[in-house]
Amino acid sequence: MPELIEVELYRKAATRTIGRTISAVSISSNKYLREGTSSADLRSVVSGSQLGNVRRIGKLLLLEVGTAVIGVRFGMTGRLIVDGEVTINELLYTTNEVQERHIRFSVEFDDGGTLAVIDPRGFGNVELNPDESLLGPDALGISEGGFREICHNSKSTLKALLLDQRKISGIGNLLCDEILWRSGIAPSRISRSLNTKEIKRVASEVKGTIKDLAKRGGSHMGKLQSERHENGVCPLDGFPLSRSTVAGRTSWWCPEHQL
Repeated sequence: MPELIEVELYRKAATRTIGRTISAVSISSNKYLREGTSSADLRSVVSGSQLGNVRRIGKLLLLEVGTAVIGVRFGMTGRLIVDGEVTINELLYTTNEVQERHIRFSVEFDDGGTLAVIDPRGFGNVELNPDESLLGPDALGISEGGFREICHNSKSTLKALLLDQRKISGIGNLLCDEILWRSGIAPSRISRSLNTKEIKRVASEVKGTIKDLAKRGGSHMGKLQSERHENGVCPLDGFPLSRSTVAGRTSWWCPEHQL
């Protein structure tokens, strides 16, 4: 569930560790390392170095250590702990308890502080020097013109396009359904079928929805969220919501105004 909004909160919290010297790095299992990254390489590159900067592209957190970059993906249930403080107390679809067995990755600093990832379901991963070029522009920074070009070159559904991190990075299932609901566009619409007004509307709602839900408290705070269940109704017009699978994900939408 951690989407752009949550990972941005993680980024802000992690900036408190900038300038600290790393004394040790721990991985719960090699399974939590992305293919191509070894625990030995990670430790040798990082240990004894200072954390120079913390960045984010979409849902990927990037820790700059010397000339290396550690990429952290949080999967469905990952949360960041900085100096013992959990950045987000609650996430959907997971336990909110902090259990030591769920700590998958941790960085210890000379001053005694720590930066750790707790991930109960273990779907996240850590990667050394991830290829950032594989990610599309961050959802908060994409322009209307850029979005138009992506749409016109795509034969996929609009939902598949918005969820494709190679095209636009940072949007997950909850944000996607909220964006499309606010835009009045059905998730199954083919991207290249959108007209100029529809493209402008979706592009505007991508940024507007992210900013609004960030103020509300997270990706799960959309107006549609409380009606994502059987017999749920559209908060806009009271019409029964439809539940379907689009782009391999459960989608809730209103067939009355999402066309």
